[in-house]
Amino acid sequence: MDLLSKVATFILLNLLFYGCVATIDMRNISNNLSQDIKALKTEELGISFIEKLFKNFKTNPSNEISISTSLKEMSSKLENKINNIFFAINNATLLLDNFLNNREESSSVLLPCVTEKNSALDILINSNLINNHSINEFFGSKYIMYQMRKNITLFPNALKQQYFIYEKDVKTRYSPFSECTGHDENIVWKNYMSHQHYKRKNVILLLDHGGSLSQRQLQIAKSIAKDTLKYLDVHDRVALIAIASDWSYSQTGCSDENIKSSIVLQEAKSSYLLLLESFVDSLIRGSGATNHVIGVQKALDVISKSTFNEQDTVMIMYITRGLLSSLTEARSVLKIIAQQTEDIKLPLYIHTCAVIDDSKPIMYETHFLQDVANQNFFKYNITYTDNQYRYPGYMLTVNKTDDIGFIVNNFFSIFNENPFITNKHISLPYWDHQSKDLTISFTSGWMSKNNFAMLGIDIFFSNIVEDITYYSSNQQYSYAFMINLEGVVLVHPSISRPSVVNYQLSFVDMKHLEKVSFIDELRYKLLTEYQGNYTGTNYNNNNETLNYTWSRVGQWYIICIVLNKSYDLFNKPFKASPSTSVKKLLYQNLDHSESYKFCKHLNQVATLDVASLYLSSSCFQSPFSASKSTQDKLIVQGYLAYLKDDTNLLINPGLKKEVRDEVSALAHILDFLRKRHLSSDTSKYIVRRYASSYSGVLQMFPGTVLAPGLETTKRPWFLRALQQKDRIIFVPPYLDQGGAGYIVTVAYATPHVVSAIDVTHGYMLKLILKHMPHCLNDKVTCFLIDDSGYIIYHPNLMDFDGTKPIEQQHIVHRESLVANDMLNHKHFIKKLLCNNYGDNTIQRYYKLNTNFQDVLANFVPGEHGVTYRIISVPNTNIFIGVVNASNDVIATFCPCNVIDRLCFNCNRMEEKECECPCECSLESEPKTCQDTNQNQTDNLPCKWYAEETPSTEANFALHEESNLEQCFPINCQNERSQLKCLGVIGCEWCKYDLTGDVLKKPFCASLNTCFNGVYGSISPYKGLHDLTASPESEYSPLGPILGLIIAMCLLFILLYICYRSYTNPSMDRLYLSSAQDQFRMSDVNVNDNYHDLGNHRDKLLKEDCSAPDPISPYCVATNYRRNNTAADSDHGYSTMTPHDESEHLSLAPMEVDSLEDDIMSDSTSVHTSLSFKNNPSHAVSPIFTKIPHRNCMVVPVTVHRNMEAT
Repeated sequence: MDLLSKVATFILLNLLFYGCVATIDMRNISNNLSQDIKALKTEELGISFIEKLFKNFKTNPSNEISISTSLKEMSSKLENKINNIFFAINNATLLLDNFLNNREESSSVLLPCVTEKNSALDILINSNLINNHSINEFFGSKYIMYQMRKNITLFPNALKQQYFIYEKDVKTRYSPFSECTGHDENIVWKNYMSHQHYKRKNVILLLDHGGSLSQRQLQIAKSIAKDTLKYLDVHDRVALIAIASDWSYSQTGCSDENIKSSIVLQEAKSSYLLLLESFVDSLIRGSGATNHVIGVQKALDVISKSTFNEQDTVMIMYITRGLLSSLTEARSVLKIIAQQTEDIKLPLYIHTCAVIDDSKPIMYETHFLQDVANQNFFKYNITYTDNQYRYPGYMLTVNKTDDIGFIVNNFFSIFNENPFITNKHISLPYWDHQSKDLTISFTSGWMSKNNFAMLGIDIFFSNIVEDITYYSSNQQYSYAFMINLEGVVLVHPSISRPSVVNYQLSFVDMKHLEKVSFIDELRYKLLTEYQGNYTGTNYNNNNETLNYTWSRVGQWYIICIVLNKSYDLFNKPFKASPSTSVKKLLYQNLDHSESYKFCKHLNQVATLDVASLYLSSSCFQSPFSASKSTQDKLIVQGYLAYLKDDTNLLINPGLKKEVRDEVSALAHILDFLRKRHLSSDTSKYIVRRYASSYSGVLQMFPGTVLAPGLETTKRPWFLRALQQKDRIIFVPPYLDQGGAGYIVTVAYATPHVVSAIDVTHGYMLKLILKHMPHCLNDKVTCFLIDDSGYIIYHPNLMDFDGTKPIEQQHIVHRESLVANDMLNHKHFIKKLLCNNYGDNTIQRYYKLNTNFQDVLANFVPGEHGVTYRIISVPNTNIFIGVVNASNDVIATFCPCNVIDRLCFNCNRMEEKECECPCECSLESEPKTCQDTNQNQTDNLPCKWYAEETPSTEANFALHEESNLEQCFPINCQNERSQLKCLGVIGCEWCKYDLTGDVLKKPFCASLNTCFNGVYGSISPYKGLHDLTASPESEYSPLGPILGLIIAMCLLFILLYICYRSYTNPSMDRLYLSSAQDQFRMSDVNVNDNYHDLGNHRDKLLKEDCSAPDPISPYCVATNYRRNNTAADSDHGYSTMTPHDESEHLSLAPMEVDSLEDDIMSDSTSVHTSLSFKNNPSHAVSPIFTKIPHRNCMVVPVTVHRNMEAT
């Protein structure tokens, strides 16, 4: 009976709560909320005013003629840039060829070289004191390079470096550019190698990560291995073996029975290279000595188990320090090589790369590695058979990653059997690790005196393609992209702009980015026709009609403009009427703004007199030059004079022609928004108002100075408003850089501008409570989400400890039960894939149907005691939902990676499987012998993604002074209820303490006192002063916390002093003089009377305070344990006489690793102090066994061990 009553009670409660939610009229709530948001659009965003304003402006709709004109201008400008570079290269080539025919000394040069910056050469070139012929004779190729730089006139601030490489200078052991710093030298050598004809490369990498390497050496060795992999092409083959005390290799997980279990050479596909790079990254320093014998043996085994063609050559590249555990190990290694290569029938080279650490001395390492490379069997008296296929290799040393390109070039030269390529070449964009940007290289080669010579110039890639990148901000309607003559895409809207990329891009064929049904025919036409036009219907996407117009740029590139004829034309050109407000605008600095009255708007300097003007890089005719140049006062005045000119007589200082009209139009709009902000009651919830044109002109109120670098047309609010025209869009909350806490951006796109406001996060709850007051019930949870499932508002958006960020929280994170059930409604939500070729990832994301008109309810009513309702808000991109829980909710399992965005299982994706939005690598590791990911490129590309701009780009100009008044006085103490406090700028309703408990008396407080509603929580605005003088300041926990911290510090200091006083009693350390030939035990019976005469104190030497603790065989710490190694050869027996002269070389310093090393094996070499005489900078303090201070006899001794190794 008890069981039945419990079941009945449970059913009754479920019906009760289900009925409670069922009584909520979600459709009526949604409509009412839509009306409130529509009022925001009309009144606060000023959309009605904007629409009326542009009806009075003259418009000139663009057509296909303007598309053709834009294409012609872009193609012509890019071709002129390329021709200008190669013209300068051709002139310099003639001078250099003549120079090489008359001079014999080394002539390779890299400019600008940091060591020669501001050298006498710059002064001589710019003066008339010495004629050009004299300079040429004295400085040679260096002067020619400087002259070439002067001939490049179309690239202000875009020229990075020039270099000249002569083949004779490359055939050395050291890079000719090793003295120049501040350059990514690997780019230079990649370009040099691009002029060589390589046959298929068979490379076996043998990587040492044994205990003899320091941490720095290990990092260099791993960098060499990873960079070598990047030089391989798809048709090459590679194998990688790691060696320490034992060998290891990367497991591919191949399940095909036809593939041998042992390691073999495999094709260098991108997925396999990614697997090898991950394996190299996972390697840690071994605990024992490197077993060179087994490492070389396994590398040679790869050759015997792999198949080769008749034309193949194989190379073993051994990356190691080369330290031996015994002197006999070198002979063992050479013996293995002699035996296993005796019958080899293809050319074999063994290259050795000696990884050097300048803090560690070198003894036999380089000799051993040189012998391995030369296969010097005779030196070690090894019997061998002559084999014509064994060729001597190279031994090169490397102590920095800048030399890797030079080393790989020399090692790979064995695969270059054909003449060098002497034509002109433009590289794919490279990521420059020094300047942190994408670089494109222009090179040309020629033969001089039977030696190859190459001349190169590096340019910022963002400068080359600036016109294509900034062609259009409304990419829904039209966009431009650029490909090379092989169909590889270099610029596309689905790839981030070059100026914001911070990694090496992977460039793919156009068929992966242009997912149209007629792609094959289109691609053929683009690659075969010099210029043309093609129109087709894309059945893959709503049967939209697309028009492609293209033109070729010389013999290098193809530029194409795409026009979507099915999309209504936004961004119509117009002629705006003059506005007097333009002459008052605050523009990007405060130096010439004395006429304005400034105040503090939260933690930023602002003015209420006028709006501020910001010009993005896209507003300029040369966006690259605008982003690189500093806008001083004179330049700013030039821009303002042009914008304020009503006579149209002033010369354009470099702005796009439509910018002036857009500035005037936005000035009219901001006049309206300014008046609205100063008069509206809603303004206390609105942080700022702003509007942006399609060219990137931004005006904002309150007038605030923005830091340079912001590209408004790439911000999320701008792009989402364009994607969902005729809808009011909400951007999920993010931390405001201006000091307002977490804010939500509301935006709406018109055919000419995008208008937006930033509202406080609390204001979103205020909107909900207006129509759903029951949301304050503990058992009821109300939330807002956008069309991707990201939370706009949720009561539990941040944990009380603040560990989880409020930004980018998905509904799956907070309502996993609801998310699980939502996936059963296929007409409401879809789980999708797209390929992001900007960072080589496959994105998994959700898409909610904003046209879904019904109220979404539980697929299984009352499951887990949870009932929910969700409905879309008309004419917006958001959904409102309510969840009612009859008991404590147990979250269901939805895989969410809390460390990064990686998916837990990248090999499968189920439509109805709950998981957080995540990403997988596009070049995933092969799980079987067959490529399981061949269809990954069939996914649609991720289009129109907002750029992740650096935080500094979105920063406002902060104001450190506190003497300015607040623009809008904030009096949080006057708000006595939660409803009145919610959403007020600078205020939070303080409800919880740091433990999550509810306060007895909640109150309204400033952000600093109660950030995110938690009393005493840490504010992210460290420099922000309290904006209120509220009585709550007496509750500030700062004083007690500081007092507690100080008290704890004093306590720890006192305990430390006591500990030191107890454990380190003062006493003298004494050493026995080496000159004393007799010693009595009474000499060490130190007692209170040891100062008396006759105790032989004069025979004991006091320890110098700077000397290290000596090691004693008579007094050893009880926790000391000696490692047993195979290298130990001294078993305690010594043949030295007591008076041997070498006995005085006691306490010989041992070779030790750098401070960051945490391992030191007994196999480490032992040297005497004499080994440091010639290199005092490498001397290091020895490490000794710790000796207890009491009851010890300390005498100098010599420790003999590892005699075979030393």
